[in-house]
Amino acid sequence: MNIPQRHRIAALLVSLLTLSAPAAAQQAATDNPAGPADPGVSVEAQAIVDRMTSYLRGLPAFSIESQSSRDEVLPFGFKMQNNETGRLIFKKPDMLRVEVNGDIRNRVFYFNGSNLTMYAPDNAVYATMAKSGSLKGLIDGMLDAGIEMPMIDILYQISQGSLTADVTNGGLVGESRIDGVDCYHLAFRQATLDWQMWIEKGSRPLPKRIVITDRYEFGNPQYQTTLRWNVQPKISNSDFEFSAPKGVNEIPFKSPASSQDSVTTGGEK
Repeated sequence: MNIPQRHRIAALLVSLLTLSAPAAAQQAATDNPAGPADPGVSVEAQAIVDRMTSYLRGLPAFSIESQSSRDEVLPFGFKMQNNETGRLIFKKPDMLRVEVNGDIRNRVFYFNGSNLTMYAPDNAVYATMAKSGSLKGLIDGMLDAGIEMPMIDILYQISQGSLTADVTNGGLVGESRIDGVDCYHLAFRQATLDWQMWIEKGSRPLPKRIVITDRYEFGNPQYQTTLRWNVQPKISNSDFEFSAPKGVNEIPFKSPASSQDSVTTGGEK
């Protein structure tokens, strides 16, 4: 998974190595987490991720409710936690709506297959750009522009990405319960990130929780989110169309790199 390296959200996830090794090897991993060589992803962990990927790509539509937090490291190492809730609606092949409400920002994203609209209700402004093509192309373009969107790691996996592409090692930690559901607990390491994922056991291998730790940023900030799924949502095409409320003005689309005041940034309300 290369998303979080370009896009510190979000957007994905955390640590582990050789958990099924003998006790002596586990102690060595504790003393030297990277180990003498990168062992890669265990067969068990990769199989679970592959089942999740196959299941997600087979869903014609779904919705996700999320509860997330992200750390902000302040001067002198003081760590502040910011919280947000999110809602994502997706319909194949490429219709998407994401709402986020939180301490840092309130935003709504609409994509109807040809136009991407970002709406900032607190500022009473919105920006639209034409963006045709695949969902993967849309996500790549947003990441390259520095646009933050909650749960973008899930979208990336659905759009033919690979969460374990840049993983140096990882494995199955064990089993756990998230929201009363039995899950597999997986953990992975990348060059600068550790990430963990809890995937539902049984016939619905859905990701239920994600935790990302940035090991190379001062204070090791974390992003974590808990996901609640509806794989049979009642949605219509109108859910993906933006209609500007009265008093809301359109502004030019600008990437965060060119303007910190743009509606497209993940900045303040």
